[in-house]
Amino acid sequence: GKSALIQKGLGNPTAKSGYIFASGKFEDKLLRPLSAFSDAMTCLAKCITVGHNEKGGLLSSSGGSSIAASIRDKIQNEFDEEDVEQLRRVLPGCAGLLGMRRSSLFCPSSVANAAVPLRSASGTKLGRVKKRISLVLAGKESVSRVHYAVRRLLKIICSYLKGPVVLFIDDLQWSDTATLDLLKSIVLDGEIPSLLIVGAYREDEVPDHHPLAFHIR
Repeated sequence: GKSALIQKGLGNPTAKSGYIFASGKFEDKLLRPLSAFSDAMTCLAKCITVGHNEKGGLLSSSGGSSIAASIRDKIQNEFDEEDVEQLRRVLPGCAGLLGMRRSSLFCPSSVANAAVPLRSASGTKLGRVKKRISLVLAGKESVSRVHYAVRRLLKIICSYLKGPVVLFIDDLQWSDTATLDLLKSIVLDGEIPSLLIVGAYREDEVPDHHPLAFHIR
């Protein structure tokens, strides 16, 4: 089948070459957004933190520290805590690469101010409409920020590895729109080096109105 073909054609040669092949698979009836992508990133993180460090084949240019430590330091230096927290929620299997929480970055006053309810015309019809619009805009902004954070994470990871990274997402016919939008965002980003994303799906389960059909046209 398609999965065995990808494994034989990409997975096995990639492993023999010392590169990284990480995969995730959607499950039927499992309505968990980003599940397959999250699993693939977990596999990628394990390859970096366990497999390659045990082999000792991937070292940073800073004089012997592990590639995982170098990636972790880079993330800690370039990401703010809010972005790291978002990545922890979206990609829990990457926690080892993301590093420990920097509690000193939390500002109690800002948290307290964020919790103060806004007194406005929310009780009026116009106020309720404005509130709905603001929630929609906030949701889109949050999604865009997650996409950007994931792309930055992949850029850092791929920049530190000596060879290409292959992410294989299987059974896309059961994917969610959040995953498809994220994959599109990654594919269109030309600044992530040496990254190949491969997807597989059952053609007979993807009719013209399926979300995947709109993305591959």
